[in-house]
Order: sequence, then structure tokens, then C-alpha cells
Amino acid sequence: MKVVELPKAQCDQLVAARHYSRSPSIFWRGFGLVIDGWVEGCVVYGQPSPPIQRHAFRDRDFRLYELARLVIQTNERNAASFLVGRSLRMLEEPCAVISYADSAHGHAGIVYQATNWIYTGATISHDVLYMVDGKPTHPMTLRDSGITAPMEWAKANGIQTVKPQPKHRYFQFVGNRKQVQKMRSLLKYEEVNPYPKLPKSTYENGSRIAIAFQEQLL
Repeated sequence: MKVVELPKAQCDQLVAARHYSRSPSIFWRGFGLVIDGWVEGCVVYGQPSPPIQRHAFRDRDFRLYELARLVIQTNERNAASFLVGRSLRMLEEPCAVISYADSAHGHAGIVYQATNWIYTGATISHDVLYMVDGKPTHPMTLRDSGITAPMEWAKANGIQTVKPQPKHRYFQFVGNRKQVQKMRSLLKYEEVNPYPKLPKSTYENGSRIAIAFQEQLL
């Protein structure tokens, strides 16, 4: 196994086919898990939400990523933790990374626990989700599509709302020892122990797709 940087197009292809969201995220960096010349997974780092950018740290002067998508389509042991761990080392230093494990999809963040992320508890960032075409949809997604008042829009169009499930929030830091200590000291959230436990998480949902890794794409 090896980890390589991937272009957005290949990451989006994997996410659309295999990730439970079926939707790409904001893309800053993407990395692929390559086994015997085939791309067997990807991880996408993107932009965190504006509230997290503003409030997660005191006086932040370093890049903050969100690990927004993780897809694995191999049964190779420890593939997810290998991909996440190696890709973190390929980000610029210093930087911090936030990620969420969605309990609504049976995730507790096992891969983050295996790679020693800091757990800061479960959070619900909004009051309701909107059932659009049978899929729970975040109000921010509706606003991005031009619906400025989602609740009023839902009432006017008979859109059902459902209560969101908590998401487990994790942080990781990339840098030398001094840089990591400084970033941790600026984090406003308290570390929570122990890690949450759920049945084994999966990071894909769909049939395997064949993507040959090609060096010239990068």
C-alpha cells in the first residue's frame, strides 16, 4: 500500500460512487490509497464550517482543515488508518484538522481513535434536517442552493423535518512537537475520555469501481 496525492476529479468519482453522502465536499487536498496500481480509497481535506473556523481556537495563525470524506474499497487490514495517517504527514506544517463521525450512519470514529486523534465530544450543530427527495439535508446545503429561509421554505412546500443525530468531533495536529503543543494549547474544546464505542464503522457504501492510478494525472 502507498498513499499519493490525487486530483479532485478522481476523489469526486470515488465519493460519488462509494461514500454514503454521494456528494463531494469543498476540496483543498485529496489523497489516494494505491494498491498494485489501483486506487482503493481516498481521503479529502476541505474547508471547515465558518463557526468552527472562528471559534475552535484562540488566536489561530495556522491552517485548519476538515477531513470531510473518507472512502475505502478494499478489505486490506488497517487500510483506513494507513491512508489517514500517511495523508496527514503530507499536509503542510503546522496545521490542524477537524473531522466528524456521524452517529446517524453508525460511525463512532474508529479510524480517528486508531490514529490518536483528540476526541472533544458529540455535537449537534443545527436544530433540524430537511427531507429532500427522501434524503436528510443540512440547512446549509439548502442555503447554498439559494433557499435563504429553509424553515419557511419547508413549511410552504410540505417538506418534512427530522431531528439530527449527534456527530462525534475529533481534532488532529500536524507539525513538530513545539508546534503541536502550541496548537493544542489554543484549542477551545476540552478533551473528552474515553472514546465513544459503536460497532465497526465502514467508510463506503456501494460497488467497487476500478480506477487505475496514473502518475501523469498529478
